[in-house]
Amino acid sequence: MSTSFNLVARTAQGTLTSLRINAADAATAIELLRERGMQVLRCDARSGDERSGELQSPKRPSLRRGLAKKLDISLFAQELASLVTAGLSILEALNTLAEKEAVGPRRTLLKAVVHSISEGLALSIALERAGEFPPLLIATVTASEQTGDIATALLRYSEYQQSLQTLRDKVIGAAIYPMLLLGVGTVVVFFLLGVVVPKFAVLIASSRTELPWSSRLLMSWGQFASGHAQYLLGFAAAAIAAVVMAWRTAVSTGFKSGWIERLSFVGPLARQFRHAQLYRSTGMLLRGGIAAPRALQLSASLLGVEDQRRLQQAIALVQEGKDISSALKGAQLADPIASSMLAVAQRTGSLSEVLERIAMFYEARLRRSIDVGSRLFEPILMIFIGLVIGAIVVLMYLPIFDLASSLQ
Repeated sequence: MSTSFNLVARTAQGTLTSLRINAADAATAIELLRERGMQVLRCDARSGDERSGELQSPKRPSLRRGLAKKLDISLFAQELASLVTAGLSILEALNTLAEKEAVGPRRTLLKAVVHSISEGLALSIALERAGEFPPLLIATVTASEQTGDIATALLRYSEYQQSLQTLRDKVIGAAIYPMLLLGVGTVVVFFLLGVVVPKFAVLIASSRTELPWSSRLLMSWGQFASGHAQYLLGFAAAAIAAVVMAWRTAVSTGFKSGWIERLSFVGPLARQFRHAQLYRSTGMLLRGGIAAPRALQLSASLLGVEDQRRLQQAIALVQEGKDISSALKGAQLADPIASSMLAVAQRTGSLSEVLERIAMFYEARLRRSIDVGSRLFEPILMIFIGLVIGAIVVLMYLPIFDLASSLQ
């Protein structure tokens, strides 16, 4: 009499799959998959009360979405590598990290990984089952499990994350002051046009003073705003809601929306930053033993929407046998310098090192662009906001000067 078994296995290509097999016993079911070239990771007899056509999911602590956002993945990788290097097993190291955390989401997440490993699963599968760890980390660990050097792979991933975080902090730091300046200036301008000018327009209208055309234009706006205040408030609320929605959409997509890349100054910088991420992450994965097409595929999520399409085309060309330098250049993902360096790397066999050098080159160029741009953009923005506010104030005071001269 045969029994139905639920099995979790890794294929020859390194992907995970779940299967249901009818066999006399568990050993026979495992042997059937081994004959197909698969590595069996779990084999459970199907319980009688399980619904037809549905696999029984292994028990593990329930997790809320977004737990990993509260866990410093770079620090986690570094600490785990240090503990493994010190001689602890993966299970002991993860238990240590879990006990270090206070009771809360991060400890729950690490305990879930510990629970999966205690069931006999590999670290890469345990991280994937948690559902919150980055695919790049999982791919790095998967490759390292084949070579047995998990600590080095974790340290390499931690260094990768730290370099990206340094560059990201540089970009954010350069954008904070201009954004604050633009926000404060916008609030002041809207306050003058929405509150001060309408009240001033009512006062000047009663004096029947002859005004210059520029002041008349401003006073006309003030009278319109005074008579349609409710509509202006509704428009302002709608504008604020639209800005908030656009910001939330940009954050949820990792600022990868197409309109960001179409901005004249910000777009090229954002694209250059993503290209640096692409080259650094691909180089890291290649060094870990992952094939070039798979490494590019795993790094695709770091790019914007348009560049992701171009990268898919480049990956298809690489799989067809075309060299990676020509494929990336044709997809507009490599400039002439990067393309030349990649062509040399393919001849010398040092593709991973060259990819990381290209990333360093892109990051250095991005830092220079940010420094030059911030030095130019900040004073230009200050001058522009000052001129707008000054023009409004001067146009408001011109009628007062005329009125004062007529009284004299």
